[in-house]
Parts: sequence; C-alpha cells; structure tokens
Amino acid sequence: MSKQLSAYTRGFIYAFVHFSVDAACFYFLFSRLSSDPLWWYLAMFYDALAFVPQNFIGLLNDCFPKMKSGLIGCILVLAALIVPADIPALIILGIGNALAHVGGAYHTLHGSNGKIGPCGIYVSGGSFGVIAGKLAALSGISILVPLAFITISVILTIWVSLNHTDDKNDLVIFNITSSVPSVIVILLAFIAVAVRSYMGYAIPTDWNQTTLQAIVLFSFMGLGKMVGGLLCDYIGYTKTSFISLILSLPFLLFGNSFMILSLIGIGLFSMTMPVTVAILVSKLPKNPCFSFGITTIALFTGSLPAFFIRPDTLWEHQIIVLILAILAALCIKFSLKKGC
Repeated sequence: MSKQLSAYTRGFIYAFVHFSVDAACFYFLFSRLSSDPLWWYLAMFYDALAFVPQNFIGLLNDCFPKMKSGLIGCILVLAALIVPADIPALIILGIGNALAHVGGAYHTLHGSNGKIGPCGIYVSGGSFGVIAGKLAALSGISILVPLAFITISVILTIWVSLNHTDDKNDLVIFNITSSVPSVIVILLAFIAVAVRSYMGYAIPTDWNQTTLQAIVLFSFMGLGKMVGGLLCDYIGYTKTSFISLILSLPFLLFGNSFMILSLIGIGLFSMTMPVTVAILVSKLPKNPCFSFGITTIALFTGSLPAFFIRPDTLWEHQIIVLILAILAALCIKFSLKKGC
C-alpha cells in the first residue's frame, strides 16, 4: 500500500503545478496573442474559460473523486502549447487551466483535517506563475521551458493521485460559519472574493514601473495567500481577517508612491483568500471542489470591470479601495461565527 502524503506536502506540490500551469498559460497569451488587435477580448475569453467552468468541474469532481482533474488539466495545457491554431489552442488552454485548478482544490482540501493552510499554499503558486509566464514570453524564452515545467507537473499529479487517500468526513471540521442562512453566507463570501479580485486592479501602484518591481508585486500577492492560510490555522479566521483587511487599509490608501508600504498592504489584503474558501467549504462540506469553484466565478466577476473601467486619479482609486475594503470586511465578519 502506498504511503499517504500529508496535506501540506500536497499543498506544496500543487503550488508548483499551479505555478507551472499559470506560467504556461500566460506564456501562451503573451507569446502568441499579445499582438492581436482583439487582445483584450481574447484575454477576457481566456479568463472566462479558466475561471467559470471550475464550479461545474468541481461539482463533477465531488461526485466522481477519482476523475483526476489535475492530471487531465495538465495534459490539456501541454497539448495547447503545441496546437498550431490559436483559437482552438486557447480554448484547450482555458479548460485545462480550470481542470488543473480543481485538481489542486481537491487534493488540498480532502483529508486536510480542517486545515486551510495547504490550500493557501497551493493557491499562492498562481501569482508567481502569472508574472513568470508573462516575462518568459516577453523575453523570448523557448517554448521548451514551459513544456518542461508542465511535463514535470504531469508526473507530480500522477504521484499525488497514487499517494493520496482521503476521508470525506475530515471536511466537516471546517465549522467556522455563523448561523446566518447558507444562501446568504455563500453570497457574502462571493462578494468578498469579487471585491478582492477587482481591488487587484484598483489598488494604486504608481511605483510599479520596472520588471523587478512587477515580480515583487506578484510575489507579495502570492506570499499573502500562503501566509493567510497558515495564520488561519494558527491564530484563527477572525483575527486573520482583521489583520488582513483593517491593517492593510492605510498601506493601500497612502502607499501608492512608496513601494514597500504598498507591498505590505497588498500582501495583507491577499490573506483573505483562504478565509473565503474555508467559509464556503464550511457551508458545503460535501462539495469542497464546488465551493472552490464558487470563488473562481467570483474572481472572474470581480475582474470584469477592470476590462472596461479604469479610475484615472489617485483620489478615485482611494475612494474605491476604501469602500470595497469595508464591504469585504463586513461580508467576512457576518459570515464567520464568533471565536473561530
């Protein structure tokens, strides 16, 4: 009988898979489509394919836990990189990304014994992958590099599947939500995630002018998600939410011209991601992948305004950040039960 992998080991493995998949996807977008006059529409189409289906794929994975969505997703991403026709390749790429994400959610939530840290570690890999893929494409790095990373990811997903057995009852331990009706809690969590998604675009970062600064920016986003998950397990969800939302505000509002202040605020605000995932899994314990998919639809919903609306002045940015941060804080506050 194979040796069981710990939830944290699976989290780190899928952080690498997440990094590789997102890096490959953004390598494709910027190496093959960035010069297209319909670039923004193609990017939005990719986002829709990558994020929206995760809810439905997640439900399917909950019903058929042996479907190996992570492995299938990596194989599709690998295929998309070598398909010559751009639009068919883009469709395969987006669906592959969605499947790979659900695989990560499955392996980091099942058998986690109520710990959200492994999921936070897994999700953090995406932020690093986005900037790595974009820079690799703009630097003219050979396609063999993302192909190699995805090939390694295929091997890793097979290894995880062979060395992971889970007990669905472990998921019931995510008992952190208030007595507010489930539909309202799910809606509140959805709003909180959508707000976080939009604020990723609305936060003023006048200092972000160089490649190195862009790398640091995305790195702090990734680290924030990872630290947020670990803090939830160590000090609780309420304290983590307070630290991430309330303490981030002054840094987000007044750090636009100061790199280190802005980075602290972005890192703090990113810590809310594991909180919202845990809230949804707490309300839907038998459907963790479906719950994770709700957050990805919310991410897509929150990103939509950024494709069409861009605040022009600093004060507009600051007002938006202030209102949305307060809204996210209230949504999470009324979703969590006292003392968790």
